[in-house]
Formats: sequence, structure tokens, C-alpha cells
Amino acid sequence: MSFSENLQTLRKSHGISQEQLAERLNVSRQAVSKWETDGGYPEMDKIIQLCELFDVTMDELIKGQVEVDKADIRKKYDRHFSSFAKSIATGVFLIIAGVAVSSFNFRKFFGAGMDSLVNGIVFIFFAVGIALLTVFGLKNSSFERENPVIPDIYASEEREKFNTKIFPYLIAGGVALIFIGIIITMIINPDIGNTLFLLLLAAAVWLFIYAGITHDKFDVEDYNRECDFEQGIKDTDPPEIVRQKKAKSLVRRICGVIMLTATAVYLLIGFVWNIWSPSWAIFPVCGIICAIVHLVIRTDK
Repeated sequence: MSFSENLQTLRKSHGISQEQLAERLNVSRQAVSKWETDGGYPEMDKIIQLCELFDVTMDELIKGQVEVDKADIRKKYDRHFSSFAKSIATGVFLIIAGVAVSSFNFRKFFGAGMDSLVNGIVFIFFAVGIALLTVFGLKNSSFERENPVIPDIYASEEREKFNTKIFPYLIAGGVALIFIGIIITMIINPDIGNTLFLLLLAAAVWLFIYAGITHDKFDVEDYNRECDFEQGIKDTDPPEIVRQKKAKSLVRRICGVIMLTATAVYLLIGFVWNIWSPSWAIFPVCGIICAIVHLVIRTDK
């Protein structure tokens, strides 16, 4: 292997971006890019720093064949995405389940004495759901900052197996749950049917989110590209990348404000006026608005 290949392998195996390596060596990002594309070699003091940083000898770095243990990297990456996918899916499930509980007319079946208990259950569902989304969202951001570059740790056969034998069934299962919910609303009492439909919808959304995040896990190249976007705008970024990063940041801020506002309005209407059932419609409406925002503010071109 050449010096450029060894440098790329070591940098990626340590989860370091080109910019982070440049900062540690006190050089420009363009210099690191040139080293990795056989466009030049670093000075001797920089080579020594690289050897110390990656714990390799000079012979291994310049003309050897660097071997990295991808097993530990994969274990850490898999463990993080597994907990992230399950936690985010469960957080959303609890929020929708809270909406389902609030939509059920307990007063009609059990009297007004259940109001306080129901409100408490709904509050717990929302609180735990939002806590999961917040905590694991922050954990994911921290993981991406600490591991901005992941080497290619999956064989094509593994990706193909998930994409053809697991992912379709997860999506199909979610779709089936939604159709079952629709059928239930047609054949039983609406007071019960609507609540069951929302619970089945919550389960379907759990499957969709888990499948989507796990599917994205296998696309390591996209993960690395996304981490580069998360690092913000750099002086070395071309104009098109700068535009995409600004657009993506704007979309996230707008959608974040929309969904937080929706949650606040829903809780206000529910706890102040005790109107839980019709007001849950604010969430799908805001979801559609966010989708429109993504279409209007294009982040891909």
C-alpha cells in the first residue's frame, strides 16, 4: 500500500475527518487532501507526528501495509445504531400512544372521575417519549462528533441481505398494521375504533422508524457525508456544498419549531380545555407542513 492509502486507512479507522487531522497537525485541509490523493508528501516533522498519532512506525506508514481492526469499530457502530433506532422509534410510539389514550372517551364509559388519571397517563407518555427523543438525539450527535468518519465495515452481501430479506418485511408489517386499523374503525364502535387505530398506527410508525434508521446504518458512505455536513460550513467548502449545508440547517430549524409548537399547542388544548380527541390532528398536519418545507427548500441540489 502507498503512503496515501495508509494515511486514509488510519485516519478513517480512528474516526478522524480530514479537517480534524489538519487541525492536529497545524496544516490546511487541502494539504491533508493532497497527501491522500498522492498529490504530495508531508514534511518529516509531520510524518513523525502522524506516526505518534496513529501508533505506527515510519516504515509502516510510508511503505508498509497498514492493518486496522474493524471489528471493534463495527461493534461500537452497531451498538450505537441499535440503541438509537429502538429508542427513537419507542419515543415516537409513546407520543402517538399518548394521543391514542387521550382520544378515548373514558368519561362516556367510566364517568368523569377518570379524567385526572387519564391526563396523568397522557402526560407520562409524552414526557417519556420526548425524553427519549431528546436524550438519544443528543447521544447520536455526540457519537457523530466523536466518530465523523467510519471505514467501510459491511460486506455487500450483508447490505443486500437486510435490504431484500428484512427491510421489506418491516415496512410491509407497518403497512399491514395501518390497514388493520382502518378495517377496525369501519366495523366497531368509533369511540373504541379510533383509539385502536391510533395504537396500531403507533406500532406501524415504530416499525417504519426502526427500519429506516437501520437501513441508513448500512450506508456508511452517507453517514460520513452527513457527518461532514454536521460539522458546519468550512472555508474550503465549494459554493454548492455551502448552499446545501445552509439549506439543510434552515430546514431542520423550521421543522423543529413547527413540531415543538404543535406539541405545545396540543398539550395546552388538552390540559386547559380537555379537548384531546380532535386536536391530535395537529401532528399529521404539521408533518405535512414539514414535508412541504423539505420540498420547497431543496437540500440535495
